[in-house]
Amino acid sequence: MLTADNSLVAPSGDTLRATSLAYVEVDRRGLIREWNPAAQRLFGWTRDEMVGRPLADTLVPGTLRSTHSAAFARRLASDEPWTGMRVEVPASHRDGAELRVTMVLDPLPDGFCAFLSDQTDWHQAQQELQRSTTLVNAILEHTSAMISAKDLDGCYLFVNGEYERVFQVDAAELVGHRDTDVLPEVVAASGRAHDRHVISTGEALTALEELPFGDQIRQYVVTRFPLIDPDGSIYGVCSIAIDDTARRRSEDQLGESERLFRATVNNAPGMLFQLRFAPDGGQAFTFVSDGCRDIYGLEPNEIITDPRLVLDTVEDDGMHVSLITLEPWRWQGVVVRPDGERRRLQGAGRFYRLTDGTTLCDGVVLDRTEEHTTEGRRDLDELTRRLARYRFTAVAGPLGDPLLTSSTGDAAAVLGAADPADGLLAAFRSVTGEADHERLRAAFATALGGEPADFEAGRLWLRLRPERLGGRQVIEGACFELGAS
Repeated sequence: MLTADNSLVAPSGDTLRATSLAYVEVDRRGLIREWNPAAQRLFGWTRDEMVGRPLADTLVPGTLRSTHSAAFARRLASDEPWTGMRVEVPASHRDGAELRVTMVLDPLPDGFCAFLSDQTDWHQAQQELQRSTTLVNAILEHTSAMISAKDLDGCYLFVNGEYERVFQVDAAELVGHRDTDVLPEVVAASGRAHDRHVISTGEALTALEELPFGDQIRQYVVTRFPLIDPDGSIYGVCSIAIDDTARRRSEDQLGESERLFRATVNNAPGMLFQLRFAPDGGQAFTFVSDGCRDIYGLEPNEIITDPRLVLDTVEDDGMHVSLITLEPWRWQGVVVRPDGERRRLQGAGRFYRLTDGTTLCDGVVLDRTEEHTTEGRRDLDELTRRLARYRFTAVAGPLGDPLLTSSTGDAAAVLGAADPADGLLAAFRSVTGEADHERLRAAFATALGGEPADFEAGRLWLRLRPERLGGRQVIEGACFELGAS
């Protein structure tokens, strides 16, 4: 109850024992003179231990004691009413742990009293919530993904920093507006269709979407998912868009590199292959170049399907020795093709072993039939380690002559000062004798006609292979240098 000076009368002992709130009563000297059981549960001190002890030295954290003492003195000297004043302050437990408590302070005729409740868990929960909110906001603002949220009417609820940067918009101005304020109608219509799908099914959806930026089209992988209220109702759609343009362009470039690689391999003399030996003794070709058609009269897929078609023709223990020792493999022999034609072949390969026990052999088989009578004309080791010095793609020009469309490698190493762009046939004629010019022309004509052709003169080996690209006949050519420089 209140006294004439608006001070409270201290509650009775029965009331203090019954309440679940901690009760502390302090005189004007700052000494504790009342301490109920709830206070003991909150701070860990018994009433006998606390009565007569200074409040500042017991419950106030050390770093705040001087501040507390000054505030206590000002409050006692002030005439301002402070009945029922509520504050939240840190406090010390007996074991040294810091608590966060809420106090309701009331004046007494010769001191003050306070009812206290523990807010430590709530305060920690608020701090965790603040940290989580800060973390989420940091992720939203620093991710390279565009993130947005829209309500069921298609109006923006939120866009992140990347969305602002990409579309050059301000989030505050965009909220409440529709996507047509940012995107062309045809693009926005596609996005709205995906939004409606997510809303109707209640399930996430990932799709590839194309967005125009100036004179280019960028491709985004967009994942949409429903935003759900605690009662389970959908109130909007969130979208996360990741720019996938660079990766897809890299895949296209990789595909072009693969095409050029295969063109080089398939234009190389002989049959290139990779043979796999499994730990259990199984053997299989993992790759066979198109040269197998000239060598064995078989298609690549036939050899890959049944490796014995080739392996049975190699009557040589050297491969089995190389399989064990990993020494280079060398072989030569005669085979009879399915059409009855005999071919004298030479093979070479290198073995290497994988960590799982599998052994691989990268090798080449060359047709030496025509060269057998001229022993030493070309050295197998030299051929197998040389790659094409110069590669090109050509089409038939207006007069039927080959017209260069693209090339890679060192043209000068093969053609000297001649520029193949000024005339491909003329460039090759400049490095061959006049007696070879007709054979050279015939080789190009054969290839432009759709048949493979080879031309050899001096140290030059020109391999021409026809292909059809986009419905047009082209030549893939590869130049090899034979013999030493």
